[in-house]
Amino acid sequence: MNSLRGSKFSFIAGVIIGALYGLAAQFILKVADLKDVFSIMTLGFVFVLPICLGVVTVYFANTEARASWRFRILMPWATASLCLLLAMITGLEGTICLIMTIPIYLPLASLGGILGGIYFTSVDSNRMNSFALGGLLLLPFLVSGVEERYPLDDVTKQVNTSILIESTSEVVWSQITRIPKIVEPQESFFYYMGFPKPVEATLSFDGIGGVREAKFEKGLMFLETITDWETEKKLTFTIKSEPANTPLTTLDSHVVVGGRYFDTLLGEYEIEKLNDTQVRLHLFSRYRLSTRFNFYAEIWSDFLMRDIQENILRVIKSRCEILSSNRPKGI
Repeated sequence: MNSLRGSKFSFIAGVIIGALYGLAAQFILKVADLKDVFSIMTLGFVFVLPICLGVVTVYFANTEARASWRFRILMPWATASLCLLLAMITGLEGTICLIMTIPIYLPLASLGGILGGIYFTSVDSNRMNSFALGGLLLLPFLVSGVEERYPLDDVTKQVNTSILIESTSEVVWSQITRIPKIVEPQESFFYYMGFPKPVEATLSFDGIGGVREAKFEKGLMFLETITDWETEKKLTFTIKSEPANTPLTTLDSHVVVGGRYFDTLLGEYEIEKLNDTQVRLHLFSRYRLSTRFNFYAEIWSDFLMRDIQENILRVIKSRCEILSSNRPKGI
């Protein structure tokens, strides 16, 4: 260890070793016998692990690099980025989870680099430094193990979106009760990241009790039972996902709808008539979030739900306005 730290490769040794440590930690979490003991969706592995990556980076650096604030802050980014890239290549994590993780990993890796740099330059003992590093590398597992003894925190959130449509309530109502197959281009941040796009929504029968089948790409589907039906005014439905019937490759395991950490509960369309040729269509959704860090996860879950809803509203707006423009005048 000491000879490696003093070599000309010390600038990159910490990056490689740190990234491999992070990857190994995630491999350990995939062991079936340990899944009930540790979880990647804990403060230990989402917030403590990147700090460890930063500390490893500066541990293997030479004395001059350890003392450099630029090295302490920026070099751990290379370690964290390489760790995340390897996790994606090996299939341990999907694109969506990695995008959500980057804003946490980079600053916390820098924090680890700063703390490690201060400690290792203050303590002039290779043995003490090695013991300190060894204990730190166990910390994500210890924190996660303690966390898993307690239930997750559940919160219910609601996302409200709306769009102005140059059409009538009648036309808009016809396009929200059932959504024919979507062939129009769909643009969304999460669709670029691999989240399945909506395909169509069918309805068993009009009125309360009717069941909509909302189908997405890659086999993702939701069963939506109508609970409130006010013709040309309001359509409310409960949402039941079918995670057991969704192909394993459809979503990252940590963002499976209906899974341990996230679920959709209720949706509602409301038509606000402004005049004879304009309406404002509102789309509300309610979902459940259950993580150790809801304060951060809800930022992304709100972004995800809002992004999806706004895309659907744009599709409905386009269809309604085309239908209205093609209708004979006076009808």
